[in-house]
Amino acid sequence: MRPAVCLFVTLAVTPFVAFAQDGTDVPRQAGGAGKDLAGRAKSRAAALRNFAYSWRGTPYAWGGTTRDGIDCSGFLREMFRTVYNVELPRTTHDQINMGTEVRVQPSTLGKGFEPGDLFFYVDSTGTPNHVVTYIGQGEFTHSAGGRGVVIEGWRALWGRKVVGRRVLVPARDGAASEGAIPSLAPFRPQEVPCPPDIRASPDEVRRYKNQPIGDASQIGGGELCAMKSLMIALQAAPDAVAQANVAKLKLTIEWLRSLEAGRETFNPSLRR
Repeated sequence: MRPAVCLFVTLAVTPFVAFAQDGTDVPRQAGGAGKDLAGRAKSRAAALRNFAYSWRGTPYAWGGTTRDGIDCSGFLREMFRTVYNVELPRTTHDQINMGTEVRVQPSTLGKGFEPGDLFFYVDSTGTPNHVVTYIGQGEFTHSAGGRGVVIEGWRALWGRKVVGRRVLVPARDGAASEGAIPSLAPFRPQEVPCPPDIRASPDEVRRYKNQPIGDASQIGGGELCAMKSLMIALQAAPDAVAQANVAKLKLTIEWLRSLEAGRETFNPSLRR
């Protein structure tokens, strides 16, 4: 049986939307309120990016909480504890029920995001199983199985069913400190489609119409959208081998989308 770990491998692709490059991807308002909002975004982005870069390359370890190895929810917890003195629950199952909702608009992906916003992956059963943090400039950080702590672009959301949360809420008195984190449940996952420019290569489609796929998780370097594009391209092929490959790709995609869910379900000691 495959080990149940987060496995997310980078694939170089061209973004299909444009974003601000100064870490202030938040809507500007007129007057002083707009300046305060932009200033807060820059400050948060700088603090989060410094933390992420200082941890980048730390190995992934399910249940880990230190520089010897850390998992996605443990990394998020350590980040907010260190940078903002904000204490979060230990697991994605509990972290997702905090904060205010951040709506995700696929056609304008990133609009309204603030540094520090969290995005949880949700599998086909509705179980949250991974979390990434937006750090401004169109980038996210997280601890991913097989890669450890990474910083990457919009591919962190592509092809995923996600739930957005904002737990860094300014105090009502206008002070620089953060206010209390509200509870928020239930959640409503949103699908983020793969970019239209990620397509299976013609050679790859021809090959797998007649040749069984060995390890489907290696298609496109293990990138979810690459697997989806090949699966869609093969669906029209009548060959039995092609259809078997479609079934294998579908199972692999579901496996990738539910890696950590089972671990937290079967290991309740983490849920503290």
